[in-house]
Amino acid sequence: MEKHCLILILLVFLFVGFTSVNTKASLTIATFADPSRNSNNPLFTVDFTQMKFTGGWDDDKTGLTLEIPYSGYTFEDAWFEMTEVEITDTDVIWGQKFGQASSGVIKFYEDNTSTDPLVIIDFDSGLILRQSFSADEIFVAENVTITGSKIPGTLLQEQFTFGFANRAKLPGHTDWNDGFTATAAFTSSAVPAPEPATICLLGLGALSLLRRKRSA
Repeated sequence: MEKHCLILILLVFLFVGFTSVNTKASLTIATFADPSRNSNNPLFTVDFTQMKFTGGWDDDKTGLTLEIPYSGYTFEDAWFEMTEVEITDTDVIWGQKFGQASSGVIKFYEDNTSTDPLVIIDFDSGLILRQSFSADEIFVAENVTITGSKIPGTLLQEQFTFGFANRAKLPGHTDWNDGFTATAAFTSSAVPAPEPATICLLGLGALSLLRRKRSA
């Protein structure tokens, strides 16, 4: 009976410890302000006629300052590329079209480099909204994984969004529901996973508690 009680104490101690670690507030991982602010120089194209979502900021362009608060880095004139994303389904609410998007990968690089990405974002799906509380249009990703050469450790509960601005109709189109081009700002967040040292400390604390219990 005493052995079972000791095991129960150990499990409760570890559960409480890991729960407290994993409920920490999300941290901003990487972010950038709109580098263009000009509809003639967009970052993204949402094409509902071709069911495609494309975007990026080429290395020969300037003005994108990538901040990575999580690891304390800032990169001037960074650039990024995104794989072409399929728009899998669309619907119209209050006269405005929105779309479901498939998986994609976004890679951020330091100026004048095309290897060893600073930040890599993989997502399984996403939602392109015509309106949101924070921006006129927005892309919200789901099932996100954030890695990269400037992202140490393991992250949990990863999220990111692109807030679109300076929207313009697609060239040659007169209907907004055909799609649009847009500039954008970007932000991402996550919760750092427990470090191995933290796990060891939790285990040592639990063992210490057991020893005290046995010697009492």
